[in-house]
Amino acid sequence: MRHKAAQDALSLVSYLFLFIGLIAFIEMIVHVVRGTFHINFGILGIGIFAGLRRYSRIWRACALLFTWYGIITLSIALVICLYSQPPSTFFAQRLSNVSASWLSIPLIMVLLLTLWQYRVLTHPAVRRLFNEEPRALTVPEPVSAEIDGAVVKQ
Repeated sequence: MRHKAAQDALSLVSYLFLFIGLIAFIEMIVHVVRGTFHINFGILGIGIFAGLRRYSRIWRACALLFTWYGIITLSIALVICLYSQPPSTFFAQRLSNVSASWLSIPLIMVLLLTLWQYRVLTHPAVRRLFNEEPRALTVPEPVSAEIDGAVVKQ
């Protein structure tokens, strides 16, 4: 992956985190308006967006943590959907008219997107963007009284 392609893929991943963060923020506002307080850790997606844009190692680690969490939870939900017995009932109430196996299709799509995000965040070209060493500050040489051709008056 070239440098520009790595930046473009990372930019897309950061915008996906921003989208999730904004959805979480709106959900929290809706809960506050209804009179309840609800914390949604998805709001950290806004910080992850800003951190990935600045090539912050800590925010990349946070993005990887959220990505792993997504992979694990989506995989569990997919297994539950694929192996559940239709129709889904809860206290003799039908939960959905849609079979659980049909619900696995969007789960697979989101899981593939999450795996792609993980691939981008761990790609060597992207990792190099975050591993750039800070430029060493050049220490100016001390000013001395002996400058070539200068006359120092005392």
